[in-house]
Amino acid sequence: MLERLQKIISRAGIASRRHAEQLILSGAVTVNGRVVTELGTKADASRDHITVGPRVVRFNAGADQKYFAFYKPPRVVSTASDPEGRPCLGPYLRGFPGRLFPVGRLDFDAAGLLVLTSDGELASDLMRAAGALPQTWRFKVKGRISEAARQVLERDIGVPLRLYRDAANAWYEASVRNAPRDLLRRSLVRQGILVEKLVRIGFSGVELGTLAPGEMRALSSEEVNTLRRAAQGRLQIPAAGVRERRRGRAYESAEGREGIASAVAHWRSEHRPRGAARRPKRPARNSGSHGHPGGRRGSPQGRESE
Repeated sequence: MLERLQKIISRAGIASRRHAEQLILSGAVTVNGRVVTELGTKADASRDHITVGPRVVRFNAGADQKYFAFYKPPRVVSTASDPEGRPCLGPYLRGFPGRLFPVGRLDFDAAGLLVLTSDGELASDLMRAAGALPQTWRFKVKGRISEAARQVLERDIGVPLRLYRDAANAWYEASVRNAPRDLLRRSLVRQGILVEKLVRIGFSGVELGTLAPGEMRALSSEEVNTLRRAAQGRLQIPAAGVRERRRGRAYESAEGREGIASAVAHWRSEHRPRGAARRPKRPARNSGSHGHPGGRRGSPQGRESE
């Protein structure tokens, strides 16, 4: 079966699909002895002789892909090696046969859940969909967050904050999706809140659980299936209001079930027509602006509805 070269290379566990594209462009890939540098090139992994540098691409039908949850300690780079000599994942992965790809990145100072896999294709698909995937964070601040700052933060990240542990230096928790990876951190910095610790405890249906920093565990088949559904875009929440109502463990467990796609489709069929019917009424509600065409844009009601 003909497939794109970058997909074949990632499926063989040699590199992620993104890295495979770079290898092709650099001239490191050959097909039947011919150097290939075009990304659209296809090949048949069962018939063609494919090499990446000195390595021959082979598939072992009996080999299983590996999937792990890893607790990345703080001040560790989320890569197998680091040219600057900083602590990295390499020492933690010694003794594991083959290559494991980190799914996404955690900031150098951040800690917590990092998914590692030898399945380069899944890793690449998850990284492409990362902005839409749910992530749960816990963070410890200096002191406590004021109510005014809390309201601004909740508006910035689009979800409520939950007080996780009340103390002189309190811990908070937030579940974020449809947002850049560092949105929460940037929002905290803008409010002048000093974050002492930042830990990711959940990613797309996988939870950190009882792992300690530097520890790793194999993912269950249910967790792997949840990641596959996430990579296919089947864990998206249709609207912010539903995200807030379904947040927490009850919804997280629902994400792992096959019925989530039909539930989302049902919600859309029930709510979108009504939302569409309300749209024409908005200009009339904000029309008391002395006939000025920009009245709606400048009104508080207009901003809230947006």
